[in-house]
This record gives sequence, structure tokens and C-alpha cells, in this order.
Amino acid sequence: MQHPSVHGSSRRRTSALAGILLAGLLVLVGCPAQDADSADLPPPEQAVIPPAPDYAEPTSWLARPEDPDRFAVDVIWVYPTVLFDKSGWLMDITRPDLVAGAELSVSTEARVFSGQANVYAPLYRQMNLSGFGLTETQRDKLVAYGEDDVRRALQYYFEHDNKGRPFILAAHSQGSLALTELVLHHWGKIGVERQLVAGYLLGWSITTGDLASNPAVTLCFAPHQTGCFVTYNSVAPGRQAEAPTILPGAQLVNPLTWTRGTAPAPASLNLGSTFFDLGGTSKTLPGFASAEIVDGGLAVVAEDPSLLKQDFFPPGVYHSFDYSLFFENLRANVAQRIQAHLDRP
Repeated sequence: MQHPSVHGSSRRRTSALAGILLAGLLVLVGCPAQDADSADLPPPEQAVIPPAPDYAEPTSWLARPEDPDRFAVDVIWVYPTVLFDKSGWLMDITRPDLVAGAELSVSTEARVFSGQANVYAPLYRQMNLSGFGLTETQRDKLVAYGEDDVRRALQYYFEHDNKGRPFILAAHSQGSLALTELVLHHWGKIGVERQLVAGYLLGWSITTGDLASNPAVTLCFAPHQTGCFVTYNSVAPGRQAEAPTILPGAQLVNPLTWTRGTAPAPASLNLGSTFFDLGGTSKTLPGFASAEIVDGGLAVVAEDPSLLKQDFFPPGVYHSFDYSLFFENLRANVAQRIQAHLDRP
């Protein structure tokens, strides 16, 4: 990646968030809420700026493979929001509790890639959840730190670790925001595009305008397609307008068919929804949820909606469960795309 872009579409996207944006992970594992109101924090102009990560140091990474040649493919994972207390506007990557929260995303959501790819997960100075309630100008300055960190982490990875290996880009929520912005600004100019297996940027929107702004960015339309991106936001039918991550003109991929078709995909196609708890155990329920692309959102009918209750989003907004709802289909699709990439001439 070249120099960071810290303006334009990133700011347009954050300004669309009238509601809250919280990591799905925190709800999935049942962490208690400690919401920070922006009034409890200093003026953003007085934000304490934590030291930037040095990606040459192991402490700036949540995960790096012990054996980088174990798998033929790498995955770069960017974790969702874990900073939502009153401690500051930007994540201090030396705080053990925040690092532990970010690490949980590696062992839960990013587990769809386990046994299939070498995992690289950088720490980054993400913005406090409360930042999404600030003015556009204030958010610009705060979001820029995390976006630049992710850019530098990718640059370090490509210069020192990649060695021409195929790779996957993957993230959720605020992590997907950072990756989406970098992709929209830089994709097609980097020189590694043919190495991309796929990008899974869940819990954020890629819009019609985004795709027009960078024709090198394409959404996947077939399960074995490579070099493309997957994005969707899960909601109950009719709750699209309540989801703060569904932006006007949002385009998406159905994770039960891996197409952009609008026909309903029945729950019988769902290989398994996987839910995690704090004890590190998980439960997989085959056929738990259907999926249909409607009005910019992925409309989900769940067998037992009571399992999808959460404290941080309006009823029927399933942002926290974007990975869980289609976990086994995601795992299977990762395998499909990896094999298709490796078989490519």
C-alpha cells in the first residue's frame, strides 16, 4: 500500500452512521457493556494519541504464524471495535484488556480460516465507539490513525512476509471499514491484485458509488470466483433502515449462494450457524437461518431469533452475528476459493 488516504469516502461513510457501531465479538462472547458517551471523554481535539505500532515488533501483532509455510495461503485479519470505555478516543495497543478483546476475535470470527491459511492479525489504533457520534471533521482525524496503521501493517506484510503467496483480506465491523477504505483508494495500483484469493469485508457496506469510483474493485458473483470481495450486513426482514452499517446504495453477496442474486436462499442451504461463549466452546446449528438480498441488507429469517438478541443494536439488527450466522458456509467457501486460486493457470 502507498500513502494513506484519510479523507473522501472514509468520511462520507462514517458520517452515515447515525447509530452505534460495536464489535460483533463483544456480544458473541457476552462481554458486559461499558458504553462510553462522548461527554465522558475529553474534547476530541485534545485526544491523547497513543504511540503508533511498529510492525517490525512482534508486540504489534495479535497473530503471526509460527510456521509461515504451513499453508499455501495467508489471511490478514483486522479485528472489530473493542474500545468502548471512557479511557480515550484511540486504542492503546499496549493495554492488555483491549488486546485480549481483539485476540478473542481471532479465536472466534477468524476461526473460519483456521486450518486453511496462515493468520496475520495486526493491532491498530482504532477509534472509540463514541467517535461515531462526533462531527465529520472530528471523526476524520480519529479514524485516520487506525486506517494508516492498517495500511502500514499491510505494507510491512507484503514487504517482509508475503513472498508472493496468495492471500485473503478479512475483517468485521470497524476492521472492515479500515480495509474497505484502503481497498477503494489503492486497489488496482499495488501490484499484488492477482494474488488475492478473496476479501471478506463483513459488517460494512460497499456501495454502487464505491464500485464506480474504483472499477478494479469487484464483488463476488460465484462461489469459486477469486480476486473479488464479499460484503453483507445481516438483519431481520424489514430492519434494513435500522442498521447503521447499511449505507445508501449498498451492494452485497448472499453467503448461502455466493451470488448477488435476489432470490431467497432457504435455510436448508445453511451448513451451520456457529455461536461462541466465554468458555471457548461453540455450538453449531445446521439450517438455522435463511438469507435474502433486500434493500441493501441481508434479510435473515432465523429458526430461533431469541439466540440473536443483543444489547447494542436495535431489535432485528444482527450485526454482531455476521460471521456466526453463516459460519460453516464461510469456512466451506474459503476452501473453495483457495482451491480455485491454486488451480488457476
